[in-house]
Amino acid sequence: MAGIQGFVLAGGKSSRMGQDKALMQLNGQPLVLRAAQALRPFVEKVTLLAPLGRYENLGLPVVPDKWAEGPLAGVCAALYSTQARWNIFLACDLPLVTRKFVELLAQRVCATRCDAVVPRTSDGWQPLCAAYHANCQTSFTQALQQGERSVVRLLEHIRVEEITPGEMRSAGVQELELLNVNTPEDWVRVAELSRDAR
Repeated sequence: MAGIQGFVLAGGKSSRMGQDKALMQLNGQPLVLRAAQALRPFVEKVTLLAPLGRYENLGLPVVPDKWAEGPLAGVCAALYSTQARWNIFLACDLPLVTRKFVELLAQRVCATRCDAVVPRTSDGWQPLCAAYHANCQTSFTQALQQGERSVVRLLEHIRVEEITPGEMRSAGVQELELLNVNTPEDWVRVAELSRDAR
């Protein structure tokens, strides 16, 4: 959609998984490319947020963190680099996310007057599969430079439009799509859920 850029967060160390989560394959496709594929129909451009030299062979532009490691640093780097007013972010470790969820995000972005559109499940806010307006750049960067590392805590300081579990269900999106994988046990569960969904 015009005026929206997509970013895949792929800069994590994957220490609990024991291998690079972004390159783990589900149904024959690396997770980082699954995320990019989910974004592509709804954004003008897809960019990876990751250390330089790690994923250049995947054929997507890469923006590295500028000041620190972690998801907030990745979001800040994206908001500095973007040419778009709105930016949709997907963490690479959400292997069950569908295009239908990204479509819901994009539709809400086009109608909102808030600074962010963020889903909230029974587990709480899900800030790494969300959309942020470019005007979040200054406040997010200042918080990062002051030592803040939590994107969730920053939601208290901006205008957020929430996507509720009920709204997701109405759009044909399941909460399970926002299940992230951090450990080998998580991966086994996701693989089973993926098989059941086929």
